[in-house]
Amino acid sequence: MKPREKNSTLPRSDAEFRLLRKIGQQIHKKLHDLDKPVEWLAWESETSRATVRRIFDAEGNVGLLTLDRVAHALGYKDGVIGLLNDL
Repeated sequence: MKPREKNSTLPRSDAEFRLLRKIGQQIHKKLHDLDKPVEWLAWESETSRATVRRIFDAEGNVGLLTLDRVAHALGYKDGVIGLLNDL
């Protein structure tokens, strides 16, 4: 594995990028199924719209607690655990 900068939020490998993309797609699909806009998810999860877009686009790592808030806003009773189980 090649070294990276300490402050980088980019995935280290293709496998990590695929996981982030899969999480983003699952969240996007759930939001679409609920027929809600991005602004609703940002408000309900107490995150910014930019963060929600970063999750959708797999643009860097997102914090576990942020994913947990997003998952709860989408109706996952177990939060991020429920979201990951749906992958």
